Amino acid sequence: MQENSKKLPIEQFKQDILNSESQYIIVEAETGSGKSTMVPQWYRELGMKVLVTEPLIETVIGTSEYVAQLAGVTFGKEVGYRTGSSRQDCPSTEILFCTDGLALVREMAGHNRFDVLVIDELHEWNKNQSTLEAWAWKKIADGTSLFKKIIVLSATIDSKELSAKRGNAPVFKVPGRQFPIVDRPAGESIEADIRTLVAEGHDVMVFQPGKKEINKTIEDLKGLDAELIPFHGQVERSEKNMAYRSYDRPKVVVCTNALETGRTLLPSLIASDRRTLAVVDSGMERRIEIVDGIEGLYLKPIALARGKQRRGRTGRVGDGIYIDHCPTSTDMRSAYPIPEILRTRIDQTVLRLAVAGYDATELPFFHDLEDGTLDSAKKALFALGALNKDGSVTKVGRTMAKMPTSVQFARMVIEANKLGVVNDILDLAGILEQGGINDRTGVWKEKVTETDSDLLAQLELWRLAKNLSGEQFKKNGIFKSTYFRAKEMRVKLAKSLGQEFKFSSSGNRNDILKAAVAGLVDHLYKERYGSYENGDYSSRELAKESVVSGGDWIVGLPKDISFKNRRGNMMTLNLVHMVTKIDPVWLTEVAPHLSEIETGLNAYYNADDDTVKSTTKTIFNGQEVDQAVVVDANHTDASELFLNWVAGEMVL
Repeated sequence: MQENSKKLPIEQFKQDILNSESQYIIVEAETGSGKSTMVPQWYRELGMKVLVTEPLIETVIGTSEYVAQLAGVTFGKEVGYRTGSSRQDCPSTEILFCTDGLALVREMAGHNRFDVLVIDELHEWNKNQSTLEAWAWKKIADGTSLFKKIIVLSATIDSKELSAKRGNAPVFKVPGRQFPIVDRPAGESIEADIRTLVAEGHDVMVFQPGKKEINKTIEDLKGLDAELIPFHGQVERSEKNMAYRSYDRPKVVVCTNALETGRTLLPSLIASDRRTLAVVDSGMERRIEIVDGIEGLYLKPIALARGKQRRGRTGRVGDGIYIDHCPTSTDMRSAYPIPEILRTRIDQTVLRLAVAGYDATELPFFHDLEDGTLDSAKKALFALGALNKDGSVTKVGRTMAKMPTSVQFARMVIEANKLGVVNDILDLAGILEQGGINDRTGVWKEKVTETDSDLLAQLELWRLAKNLSGEQFKKNGIFKSTYFRAKEMRVKLAKSLGQEFKFSSSGNRNDILKAAVAGLVDHLYKERYGSYENGDYSSRELAKESVVSGGDWIVGLPKDISFKNRRGNMMTLNLVHMVTKIDPVWLTEVAPHLSEIETGLNAYYNADDDTVKSTTKTIFNGQEVDQAVVVDANHTDASELFLNWVAGEMVL
């Protein structure tokens, strides 16, 4: 271990933490304390194997490389990493960093070979963290844990409440290694503050809600004597690495919350006495939340704890500056972020737990789940054929649970195997996991011929992208980085499939659509007065990027988007995207358990052909999708209907 690690604040707590007899330990350590890099090394020194989970791929790779460097060992041997799409480790790896989702799957499958589980950045409380932490605690509580120690790390967690819920687990509060931070008042705009800071010789890290705001900030700063570096999910890794380099002039890194944690950014202007990394914070984020049962993407103010996390990115290598532009007052913001498990769909989590033999209500989640959330997840899984009415897992459900994708898209793959179109649906699942591979310019619409299905339009783009390179992606309206992420997801999904899946495709249009529809059975919409309703009276509009226009019946994914209009008022669009026109009778074929046939309705005697006729209605998931008048000679009231007709004729 390098000597400079002794200067880290966490070192003062080393013996106390190692001497703790508790099987569950909470380390609430401020940014810059060294918690993520040093704690795993301590337990390795004791001869233990350590599994460290991180919420972001960036952090998994970056931190594992740094820990190997600190420990003076070979990266990929003693210290390594794994993510869903890449790995650098070996069977003898002693400290393994991985994404929390991968750790959860391996733990639930019983593939553990480690002595210590370290859950880092637990304040994020994403679904995987929430489930992994609850799972690990339950195993400790019932005496079946294969881990000798569970250690959770965070800078901004509610450690008091967590300790109370985890058997009064010990809490170690560690200060950060930080220089003084000055909180400057916000100027007239974020861009104006950036210009001022750059003129003073500072590097600047700017937090924005998403790609749109990042690009606008970069555009508004053109001409500024600084390195302008965007950092978001669609930026390629080589470009992201630019944020960590040092330059001979100030750098401005405009990022999403992906940089709230992880490595310290190296400062530019090394020779300058004034070098400082300043943080300018929009105080906003885009996050997924469920409103009235529908997941939407909303622009919201960040919680105070998240603001503290962002503020902690400055003051690490010199005096810091923090400027908060959040438009919402401090007293109106929540203390901690709403955990993902309380604001998003948890269908996949509920299914995986059910396969492992647990009802989700039995797992001791730190945040109490509402019954309605669990009921909604179970209802969706029943609709997809993954659960029986009694909550037991079906054969289809067990297969779905093995796939590293949304339960909806997993169901599509299973149906595709029946219809002989697996390859096409694997492509489509990879695309849908990214929300589409098209950009927002609309140029891509000129490249496709499809007008009845956004799903088939995406497949057209996919096939086009296979032969493109470099700038050709942009010219054809395709996000290059998104395409390659979709490609990675497709490979990962294909690897998860068993031998019963046939990797081929007939290319039959209807079969591709029928397979896709199998994953969208609870998203059937009927057109009414230009809008679309899903069995209720709430209306949705087609997303403007859709290639589809009109259609009596469609399936698609509901999506709510909130934004500020030109007057600064918050607006919400209730949309359906990834739309396909369909014959709703298809749904009764792929999900007969949601279908109901009502016969013998409105019966009457027809003298023209001497028959009794009645109406047959087909109801799917509560909506009438078909109605037909049929000959009904065996109707229970046939004789009475005939006699009534005769009596009527005699009167005439």
